[in-house]
Amino acid sequence: MSLTILNNISSLSAENALSSTQANLQKTLTQLSTGLKINSGSDDAAGLSFATGMQASVAALTQSQQNASNGIGMLQTADGALSQVTTLLNRAVTLATEGSTSGVTTSQASALNNEFQSILSEVNQIGQTTNFNGQNVFSSNASTASQSSQGSVTNPLATTTKLNVGSVTTITDSSTGGTFSYTAKANDTVAQLQAAITAAATAGTSGTLSAGTTAVINAYGKLQISTSTTGASQTVSTNDAALGTMSSTAASVPLVSSQGSTAAPLTGATKLAAGSVTTIKDGASGATFTFTADSGATASTVADLVAAFTTAAGATTNAAAQTADNGTGGGAGVVTGVFAPGAAMAIATVGAPIAGATTGELAITNSKDNGLSATTNDNALGAFSSSATNSNTSTVYIGDGVTTGAANTQITTTINALSSTALNLNNNDLTSSANSTSALLAVTAALTTVSAQRGTIGASVNRLTAATSNMSNAVTNLTSATNSIENADIGKTVANMTQYNVLQSTGMAALQQSNQAQQAVLKLVQ
Repeated sequence: MSLTILNNISSLSAENALSSTQANLQKTLTQLSTGLKINSGSDDAAGLSFATGMQASVAALTQSQQNASNGIGMLQTADGALSQVTTLLNRAVTLATEGSTSGVTTSQASALNNEFQSILSEVNQIGQTTNFNGQNVFSSNASTASQSSQGSVTNPLATTTKLNVGSVTTITDSSTGGTFSYTAKANDTVAQLQAAITAAATAGTSGTLSAGTTAVINAYGKLQISTSTTGASQTVSTNDAALGTMSSTAASVPLVSSQGSTAAPLTGATKLAAGSVTTIKDGASGATFTFTADSGATASTVADLVAAFTTAAGATTNAAAQTADNGTGGGAGVVTGVFAPGAAMAIATVGAPIAGATTGELAITNSKDNGLSATTNDNALGAFSSSATNSNTSTVYIGDGVTTGAANTQITTTINALSSTALNLNNNDLTSSANSTSALLAVTAALTTVSAQRGTIGASVNRLTAATSNMSNAVTNLTSATNSIENADIGKTVANMTQYNVLQSTGMAALQQSNQAQQAVLKLVQ
């Protein structure tokens, strides 16, 4: 080996080895201080990717477990309320059974009926006051519609109604946080305002209004603004005299006939049974509409019933909406009683946009919360019952952040409206033996409805419980897998630290010796 003084190869080698040792020692000390094997992407790029994905799934599943717990709480709240309703209805069965016998006196029947009506009132109160997290568990979160104060059956707004120049209509949407504003120009009409609202809602997430927001002129000539987005609410203000002030309307649950379907829809031409009686009561005004199908040569049809009801609802006086047909074959039937003048009510058949009605069903609704009830003994119409449009849909998200599709990530439960009307008990009483017998049948059917709802709720609770257990196992396994990838093996890391400490000491000594060894060349020139 030749002796040189320009390059100390031994020193360079020792220095490189020492530098590598110190880098490994620093990495080991970092692992010991954090407890992690991967502290940067350079430590293990592929491992970091795997661990990050698993951690995201663990975070999603952990929150999904909380979602499921909250969902179970809501469903159990509803089940507890329905359990109390079951107890009340069982008492109602006892009362109705007792009242069905002919030996009950008038005073006894009155006492039975008073308790029966109290039970119905309590059922209504339970439905109205049962809340979870500030929300009623038996009613929808859907917003009410905003309706203008102008417009009526006798003096309706129209899309051609001119707006005042410079008038401003503003809609604030709580769902998007956006604000829509429209300033009327010369010759602008309601149609331009409607078009602008539709355009803003159609814009979707980049728009100022929730998708599904509509502005329509309803059957009573009023401008009505609403949204199909669950939970969204809108505040409307305008200084246009043609529109008037805007206020929220709480639409009542439509009454829907049990007949009619896609396969065999009712139509306006469907004939009613001669002499059949359809009665509709308005809970707000107390008015009662009664239609008796004509028994003449030409039978009354659904269209005749629709026309008679429309006339009654739009009546401007309290005179009879129609006179008796007297069996002359006109098909108009016999109508007695009318609703309050200008009452905002409508009846619709095939193709009409009545929420909750299946194709071909006859639906009766109103734009006010007037508590309509309807009875009929016409087989063509079938029984009337409240559609579940104000039911509460409880949707629990239980995804892992990777799986897609509602069927795989959501557990949805429909909690139907709870009231004496929803249970078809509002028209029952125990004032006579015959009425008690009818009430007994209605209460028995209501018990079946309540038990079916509790069964639905119980099944969803079981699903959520099973999902929670499954997610808990997934979190445990994912966490274990993440640990094996990301966490440092402390025993091995300590051993490495000891090794690198020794190597650092020996490296420093070797570097020192290599620097001293080159000085031996000087002895040759002495």
